[in-house]
Amino acid sequence: MFRVTDIEYDIAPVRDALERVKPLFDRHGQIGVTSRPGAREPLNDAVGWLSEGEKESDFSVVNETFRDTAIEGLLESLPFRYGRTRLMKLGAKSCLSVHIDPTPRYHYAIVTNPDCYLLSIEESAGTFFHIPADGKLYRMEAYKTHTAINTSTKDRFHLVICAVDEEHLYEDVPIGRVTVAGASTA
Repeated sequence: MFRVTDIEYDIAPVRDALERVKPLFDRHGQIGVTSRPGAREPLNDAVGWLSEGEKESDFSVVNETFRDTAIEGLLESLPFRYGRTRLMKLGAKSCLSVHIDPTPRYHYAIVTNPDCYLLSIEESAGTFFHIPADGKLYRMEAYKTHTAINTSTKDRFHLVICAVDEEHLYEDVPIGRVTVAGASTA
């Protein structure tokens, strides 16, 4: 479900860019790096679940806050077309809902520690995977059941990128929050 790619980018300037935007994080724990053309609130446009009819490729504008930063530089260096891209904060001692996404995700860990995991879930068993902040991009098969867990006392920050070229690979996979082992996560 997770694999390291051969894509690397210098992490120091990306961390500097993150530090400048940290005050913009709100209760959602996400900041949209990209948005749809003409979005009224560009930094919130990519936040949360996609609405019916929206596609990852709709998010084609790099928001002004991220222009001419290392985050835009990282995106422009990718060997694939990117769409919806977010900075995602996972607070200390927290967990996301168990869910399935419609497309693969690429994770670039900016700030993390060994107590932060992505968890792949099959039936009633889970496999923990830690993405280190090593300047490498990691591919996640997000159309499989998963969650993210931060068991530490410090916030974790990842840049999460959706590849436009891969957005329709899994159209027949149900997405959203899921029930695991008979317990609802909604």
